[in-house]
Amino acid sequence: MKKTALGVMMLLLTATTSQAGLVQTFGIGANATAQAEAVVAHANDPFAVYYNPAGLTLIKKPVITSGIMVYDATVKISDFKITSSSTPGMNYNTGPADFQTACPEIYNPTMGFAMPLNDQWSFGVAAYAPYGLHLRWDTDAMKNPGALYAWESKFVRKVLTPAFGYKVSDRLALGAGISLGTGTSDAGKTYPANPATGASPTLMKLESQDDFNWSFNVGLMYMPVDNLSLGLTYRSRTNADFQGDVLINGIKTSTVSMDYDLPECVQAGARYDFTDTLSMEVDMIWTRWNIHAEQVETSPLAPGGSFHHDRDWSNQIQYKIGLEWKLNSALALRAGYTHDPTPVPDETFDLGWPDTDRNIYSLGLGCAVKEHWQLDLVLQYVRSTSVRQVNGNSTELNNNYGQLVQAATGGAVSADTVAVSLGDEGILWGLGLNLSYHF
Repeated sequence: MKKTALGVMMLLLTATTSQAGLVQTFGIGANATAQAEAVVAHANDPFAVYYNPAGLTLIKKPVITSGIMVYDATVKISDFKITSSSTPGMNYNTGPADFQTACPEIYNPTMGFAMPLNDQWSFGVAAYAPYGLHLRWDTDAMKNPGALYAWESKFVRKVLTPAFGYKVSDRLALGAGISLGTGTSDAGKTYPANPATGASPTLMKLESQDDFNWSFNVGLMYMPVDNLSLGLTYRSRTNADFQGDVLINGIKTSTVSMDYDLPECVQAGARYDFTDTLSMEVDMIWTRWNIHAEQVETSPLAPGGSFHHDRDWSNQIQYKIGLEWKLNSALALRAGYTHDPTPVPDETFDLGWPDTDRNIYSLGLGCAVKEHWQLDLVLQYVRSTSVRQVNGNSTELNNNYGQLVQAATGGAVSADTVAVSLGDEGILWGLGLNLSYHF
């Protein structure tokens, strides 16, 4: 009986674990972030190991850089309702209709080094987090009814990437790198009562680690004419195998494992130099999100040994534009914009990662603070393009809250008649800097 009851709780919990994986980088390094990451055709600092390793050939002297990006994220849920077609006009939400996250600030440090080896070969290495965000909500379902689905969703991948660039000619360069990483995935939810013990409320958390994963990227950079540069980078799929524990009210209860891969993507762009001081680049990033057609978690608590969830995410293209204006040899101004459509359809939307279409705006500058030293700064603003409306068509939310309503009404209201509606909006501010030393 206890395993069956906890298995039901696991079924409700584990649906949240992968959603935070939708968070991909908003920028690595202040230089690229300020230009909306539209740098694949002119990646000219140590973080070229991520954006385009062919860009390492643009670096003429050894350079080392270190920096940090700080994020403050808020997700706002509005007009949250739980209704049933069998009882028109009845709202089964016992908490507030409007609530929001209580997220901690996110700190994403970066470090990199690059240098030419000879006239043709260049080398670079960087440490960064290409994926990572942490959403946390109030665990009290009376203050946050979303806690009955998820009160925490965390996903982080950290990597160390060595890469080489090769200058084929004055107009063509190639590059490749390999990313060696680890991953962390945490998720938590509140269950109104533990069916095995009657204790209420029950806090459940899934904590899992992927101790080692790897991926690779390859890129090329080509200048057909002096003021035009083209770039192309392929980043491979990352196979990740998470192993972890299920905690009930802080006590380890069982284990869980999950294969959750990160998708491959292709970034292509063109940079045009209007003058020696003013440049613009336009990029597109295609990401293969449809590898997440379903999600499977394996646990001794699960009936049959595993849980299955439909995802049906769709491939998407991000559109980016970046500008750089060099006022003089010591100061450059930068700006960028990204349109980032969500791959999550309405049918599989949930509160583990309440994803929306979003616009990303950035402003920044680079300045020589003294001989050999360079400071890059960036301010970033991310906002949903509009409030996402979920009007009873999310099977994930309907199934989760349907089971709760059915239990709370003693079966008088059938789970398959329940529908959840809400408005969803996300806002994020980012502030970052990098300090570089050119030898």
